Amino acid sequence: MCRPLTRRELLRYGALVAATFPASRLARPGWSLAEDATRPSLLHPAVPMNLELVTVTDTEAAITWFTGDPTTLDQYQRPLPVAAPGRVLIGTSPNPTTWHQVGAHGATAYHYVRITGLRPGVRYFYRAESNGIPAVPTVVSPLNPDPSNGGVFTTLVPPPGGEILRIAWLNDLHMGEQYSGLAISNSSLPRGGLPPGFPADPNDPYWRFMARAAVAEAAGQGCKLMLVNGDVSNASEPAILAEAKSMLDGFGALGGTGTVTPDSGPVYFVTRGNHDRAFADDLHAGCPTVPGDPTFHDCFLETFAAGYAPGTSHFTVGVESGSFRFRFVGLDSVVITTGDGNMPQSELDYLESVLELDDPTIPLFHHIVGTESTSTAVPPFVFGVDRPDAKRFQQLVAKHPNVAAVYNGHTHRNLRSTSFDTRDLPYFEGGAVKEYPGGYTTVRMYRTGFMVNFWKTSDPECRAWSERSRGEYLDLYPYYTLGGFSDRNWVRSFG
Repeated sequence: MCRPLTRRELLRYGALVAATFPASRLARPGWSLAEDATRPSLLHPAVPMNLELVTVTDTEAAITWFTGDPTTLDQYQRPLPVAAPGRVLIGTSPNPTTWHQVGAHGATAYHYVRITGLRPGVRYFYRAESNGIPAVPTVVSPLNPDPSNGGVFTTLVPPPGGEILRIAWLNDLHMGEQYSGLAISNSSLPRGGLPPGFPADPNDPYWRFMARAAVAEAAGQGCKLMLVNGDVSNASEPAILAEAKSMLDGFGALGGTGTVTPDSGPVYFVTRGNHDRAFADDLHAGCPTVPGDPTFHDCFLETFAAGYAPGTSHFTVGVESGSFRFRFVGLDSVVITTGDGNMPQSELDYLESVLELDDPTIPLFHHIVGTESTSTAVPPFVFGVDRPDAKRFQQLVAKHPNVAAVYNGHTHRNLRSTSFDTRDLPYFEGGAVKEYPGGYTTVRMYRTGFMVNFWKTSDPECRAWSERSRGEYLDLYPYYTLGGFSDRNWVRSFG
């Protein structure tokens, strides 16, 4: 049975360099990667691969790639990381001789370039390279092609009216997890179960630095409201929930206000995920019991109660600026004792009471609910909200044209889909914080709509872990979780 990597081994095998562009400003004090920085580049070819145009806004783009030796695999059967310099060439003409260089940086295996100064609605051509060799794009599913990785993209055009406020969406932190990428957990099997997982370093677990970086970078983007949509913990462990709350408190206050304005201090709200359910064991025995079933103890609600309407596990928060009003409604989609997905009538009634205010509104909850999204989940059809409940939810939102989108987590993927009953209403799922593609989503609110963008966390340690964890599910994970360009970057107008 493979043992977990120590922090020292993780850094050695990663062959990172602290001064890489542009994430050096996020490196923690004492971060030193000089030990073996030259060894891989001297002994192994640095092949640029896994190119991903992750983010495109109206004025920015973020591009990542990896340099490694595909002929030499590490202990997790991943290409050995090889440090190499990198850069991106970009221009508005298909003629490469007119392109200019951006994001040139020193040797690293984990390349992240954020391009600024772009113009809205403009077509750009680009090439990412290391040592003069173009990076090969990530292979994505033919059912969900991503033509932007072929070297061309068009920047988004924001809705009319000025930007009002930025919001961060996070989901699936799984703090406290021992292995990432398990469909079946079994400690007697190599690497924790099936398929073989990727273990957490007990001294520096991935879930800790991935969550910390996502929260810090969301704050650095200027977000005033953060919505954390479920699976904050691995199993509602009291100590882990306390750590999670302390980390999230670093962004702002939990709940405490029904309205966020451009002049407000940062606040955050949390919904429950299936991993945040109640448990009936000694570890959770010190937490309040579940009404009607005293054998189960709900540590999650006790930790985050200040963010909910009194006596419930749901919330409403508004975004306001002058005459502009927009609302988010957080619902509880979890069967408290099993973690299964449902949408009880009490949650639907609460949602309807908010929708009747007639402001543009986004409901959010952990389990997926859209027809297309549930039919493409793994496993299909039974992975989201219970079917009859999902039908009732869709019938409710179909009656209210002020519903602007529906935000779910749970699947760890980027996907924007629709449902038959609600026509073009977008159902959005965001990539997980804790593993590949490893990041968070920003929502920029405008007076007539909003812009959605998924960002990978750019912290050096996060980039190394995201690259490693792309090997989950026998290297098939990118097919399912990365999503297409328009799943990660899109604009919605609501008039």
